[in-house]
Amino acid sequence: MSENGGREEEEELKMEEEKKKYEVLMWGYLPGVLSHKSPLTSPVEVQLPENGIDVQSWKDVCGGGCGFAMAISAGSGKLITWGSADDQGQSYLTSGKHGETPEPFPLPTEDPIVKAAAGWAHCVSVTEKNDVYTWGWKECVPSSKVVANFASGGSFEGDAIRKESVSTDQESPQSQGSKPIGGSVAHQDNKKPEETAKRRRTMTAKQELESPPLADESLSASPCIVELDPGVKITSVAAGGRHTLALSGHMKYEDMEEL
Repeated sequence: MSENGGREEEEELKMEEEKKKYEVLMWGYLPGVLSHKSPLTSPVEVQLPENGIDVQSWKDVCGGGCGFAMAISAGSGKLITWGSADDQGQSYLTSGKHGETPEPFPLPTEDPIVKAAAGWAHCVSVTEKNDVYTWGWKECVPSSKVVANFASGGSFEGDAIRKESVSTDQESPQSQGSKPIGGSVAHQDNKKPEETAKRRRTMTAKQELESPPLADESLSASPCIVELDPGVKITSVAAGGRHTLALSGHMKYEDMEEL
């Protein structure tokens, strides 16, 4: 078979593949899908978002995610997340705060996503150009340049740094010690340290019982590019509870000339 004939056959197969319409089915525990947060006991079809994608079909499903799900749309290759609930802490932030309705995750790139995976509260994805993005619980995200801050509505690195700085100042021990309690400054000079610590623990336990745990955005890293050595090409990714694996190869010499 000639080279041209082989390319024509590949194009035909690609066109046939694009004509197919795939469905995604879900079951199990996705707390944001049902109002009573009960597990889905039988397969249910996942509805694609009405906006943000150009083809009403799915390309692939992604493994992992504690209390949330991920899949990739056909056509534009958007990463779609859903299924979490606002009382799920860090996994709620990691999913993009997407609950019952599947929505595109706000990654700072328009390049199609080809592979993605999630752990307990962190995610990783690979674009068509082999860029690797990761986000979620900071313990599971490598130190790298943050390119967008989804927690503050998509602002960039400078805003994220300023926000973190302000948050740190507000929560410093010095500022906490000068905060008024109940409209007046609390004087504890005559209180024993043991009594003060005991009262603080009691108040904290009471607050935790009265209100569900909130997601702490300071513990979540926004999507960032994983810095790799020149020529390294990531073809697939996987995520465990708190770790990430990436399958890498090396580009051909002629491909590296373009870098």
